[in-house]
Amino acid sequence: MQYRISDRHLGLLAMIIWGGAILALGLVRFEPYGLDEGAARGLLLNWSVVDNIASPIVIFGLPDFRALFFVPLGLYWSGSIIAAKVYTLMMAFSAILLLYSWSRRTNGIEAALISSSLLAISPLMITQVDAIGAGPYLLLTFGLGAWLDKTYRAAQRPLSGWYFLQLLAVGTSVTLHPAGLAYPLALMWRWYKDPTDVGQKRHVLIGVTIITTLVLVMRLGWPDIAWWNNPITTLGLANMGNPLEEPGWVIGSLSAALLLLVLWLERRTLLNDLMSSILLIGLLIGLAAADAAWAMLALVLVLYRGIPRLITANQALNKNSLAGRYGLVMIVTVIISTSFMLADKSYARFVKDGELSPEDQLIRLLAMEASDTKQPFRAASQWPARSMIACKRDVLPLPPPAKDGEALLRTIKGITHLTFNPYNPAYRELGRNIAQLGAATQTLALQQGGVIIKIRQASKPATQ
Repeated sequence: MQYRISDRHLGLLAMIIWGGAILALGLVRFEPYGLDEGAARGLLLNWSVVDNIASPIVIFGLPDFRALFFVPLGLYWSGSIIAAKVYTLMMAFSAILLLYSWSRRTNGIEAALISSSLLAISPLMITQVDAIGAGPYLLLTFGLGAWLDKTYRAAQRPLSGWYFLQLLAVGTSVTLHPAGLAYPLALMWRWYKDPTDVGQKRHVLIGVTIITTLVLVMRLGWPDIAWWNNPITTLGLANMGNPLEEPGWVIGSLSAALLLLVLWLERRTLLNDLMSSILLIGLLIGLAAADAAWAMLALVLVLYRGIPRLITANQALNKNSLAGRYGLVMIVTVIISTSFMLADKSYARFVKDGELSPEDQLIRLLAMEASDTKQPFRAASQWPARSMIACKRDVLPLPPPAKDGEALLRTIKGITHLTFNPYNPAYRELGRNIAQLGAATQTLALQQGGVIIKIRQASKPATQ
């Protein structure tokens, strides 16, 4: 009797091997550093609910809906950074499986396998998993959204459960990143141009508009997003293993040129299906906040639209032999995979050596200050959620600037430490306020990532 392993079991086996290899090679840190601020806020919310302590929503605001994905973490592994990293590995692999399924339907199994394999070993995917970044969750939401739309259309029931799940996916997508607006926009355009039913069309257009507007108003946009990053620099950093290295302008320019080439070659087909439309619109909208999540959309477009184009061009050159049909594809795949693995090796060395970004170096120093539990400690940080996870003590967001130093001192009564980047234009006025305080403050650290200020008056006994 012959036994055949099902596709589901093969996928589970592939996830175990891939995730196990990443963990065994030391590509993921199990320290509370390098986290994405939005992910840290979502983790804190789940942990606080499970542990019955004060919710951080009051001081941090509503986190992005990544927190919904973190619910199992809060229920079973509250407070565990290791569990959060492993869980993100699983979510990233799920996103790759959804992209593989989409590519297999549209471009064939060969292109799907090559594209998915390269995405799985890309340094950008691994660094985003290590940071619990928005990129893998954005891809996962896009993939789930495309599948939900297909399922909802097949159900032919205007207000079925699939409809409300789709609205939840829309809300989740919008909160993760400005590029997440691509999902509701592409969805509404698809239903406007190709509805299955007039009633369903009306429900989708109205529901998606309401949920998108409601979510944007509730979260006041994207408070954790840095706007107007240089996309060339971002693409250069996305292909480098060591995040502390100078951004490669050559690599970034080549990546941008390759992206533009793929967009030009595929310009007539990018709007033919929902997933391609989402990726294209997300790439254009996310250009205003060109960070690692945006770079991941660019990478997915290059791989999943560029590899099929390369296979077609290769087969047109010579169809008489296997080498003739796939020789160029094999050469390009070897070059890309080798460069990815070299970058991964560099990142593994970065993790092993315990190197930290300038911001994380500052947070680690703040955590050292908080380690003495006999001393009063209540900090205000530019990165409050990340700082709270590292310090395991009370950390609040930074106060707004006051008219002068004395007014600021009254505002921050009870705060013992302040940490922020005074070179950031958003905190320049706050830095001026602190400079006016003179002897009331002590500079504990002044580094590339920012400054740690200790408030002398806050550490005095309450009887004085």
